[in-house]
Amino acid sequence: MAKSENRTLRALPAQSAEELSELKQKIRIHRLKILILIFIIVGILIGLLFAAFVYFENKVYTEYEVIEQIERRETEAAEYEEFQGNVLQYTQDGALYSSISGEVYWNQTYEMETPRITTCEDYLAIYEQGGSQIYIMNTIGLQGTIKTTIPVQRVSIAREGTVAVLMEDSQTSYIHMYNKDGKKLAGGELHIENSGYPLDLALSRDALKLAVSLLDIHDANVKSTVVFYNYGTVGQNKIDKIVGSYTYDDMIIPSIHFVTNDRLAAFGDTKVILYEGTQKPAVIKEIKCAGNIRSIYYDDTYFGLVYDDKSSAKGYVTDIYNLKGKLVLEQKFDMDYTHIGFLQNGLLCIRNEKSVQLYTMRGSKRFEYTFDRSIYDVISGSGQLDYWLILSGETDRIRLKDRF
Repeated sequence: MAKSENRTLRALPAQSAEELSELKQKIRIHRLKILILIFIIVGILIGLLFAAFVYFENKVYTEYEVIEQIERRETEAAEYEEFQGNVLQYTQDGALYSSISGEVYWNQTYEMETPRITTCEDYLAIYEQGGSQIYIMNTIGLQGTIKTTIPVQRVSIAREGTVAVLMEDSQTSYIHMYNKDGKKLAGGELHIENSGYPLDLALSRDALKLAVSLLDIHDANVKSTVVFYNYGTVGQNKIDKIVGSYTYDDMIIPSIHFVTNDRLAAFGDTKVILYEGTQKPAVIKEIKCAGNIRSIYYDDTYFGLVYDDKSSAKGYVTDIYNLKGKLVLEQKFDMDYTHIGFLQNGLLCIRNEKSVQLYTMRGSKRFEYTFDRSIYDVISGSGQLDYWLILSGETDRIRLKDRF
């Protein structure tokens, strides 16, 4: 008969409260060390990322490599503009719209001494100051033509192809509205002795609002008036469809533009006035000019003014504002420029016949280069390193790179 074994469980000695407290303290210290280590690692990573951001943000590229090169037939005295991501080339004899790679979308012939282009989204109008013919185009091709009997002075186009046309004959100016087919929608007269001399007009993108800048000079006193018209239901019961008028003494306003559908910028010689309103635009901001304006430029996000740099014998300064009128950048540069404007990637492009400078909206110079041939346009690609250059005789796709 087998003997049964007696197994007795021996109780572990009880830990004192002091020992338990010490153990918990060691666990807390261990966890704290892990947490501190995590914070250190995260801090290092954030520091590295910030250092990389600062490095690339302030990095100036002075070289590039050609990724793709496309030969282009050169046309004498041609002008180039980017239009909806493609290239618009126009001369005295006609306009050619093509992809950057050279695929032709349309070719429109005309005869104009000095053709002008005005655009809005997918539409553009081609006209000549003092001429009588207007061509309404979009990305597909010709949509309509307008033949006037009075010399054309200014044209503004809306996103569906509607145009406002300012014409002048002797002491009377005329403003007519046409649809894209060339059908007259509305019209009126402005008599200089009563209203003043019209300097510019701007049509909103939906073609419901029209603004006109008028200059009045009497007895050596100068004043300008910005008049707003509404061609929607709001303007139906207003005299001459006028829904607002703003007069400024001792100021000339040669340029006005709807920077958005409901916001207009009036660029005067002493200040810039911003108006906003879906039906009756009202003043929301006035910006005093720092000096004589050499150039103005704008896109859907910012507008810029260029002055002579008073702090140096040579050079310029450009003040860039958002569309609410807040100053976001004051940038000095010393290039004798012929063109300044924003690229699609948000960079500021300053160029002349053979040189290009690119700046970020934080004021860092991104690229600077002088070419050995004429450069007609710069079109941004993807990101801030890829670009298309419209050069004499060819189009190059480039990527910015370091010198070494």
